Amino acid sequence: MGIGRELYEALEKVLFEQNILNLNACVAYPEVEDEYLTQNSIQFHEHLGYRFVGEFYQCGDKFGRWYNMVWMEKHISQHKENPLAVKKFDEIREWIAEKYKIL
Repeated sequence: MGIGRELYEALEKVLFEQNILNLNACVAYPEVEDEYLTQNSIQFHEHLGYRFVGEFYQCGDKFGRWYNMVWMEKHISQHKENPLAVKKFDEIREWIAEKYKIL
């Protein structure tokens, strides 16, 4: 239905307005897919523009099984010599509500 993609896109818009430059995702990753966990989360993040940056092995225990953790990143703004200060959400709350017609 695309709800996950829509939520990520909304989050990215808000973080962009807060002057956040990088997004990081830590995703559980099975070396071999099983009935509890597939590799779809990696594909989902890649589709959204994230790239693979690292993997930790057998560090997540879930459902009595050990899984790897994969780190992915996405740059949502340029990395300038003097980056703008990060804005607290309260500083942009009203502006975001008005811009995106959120009540």
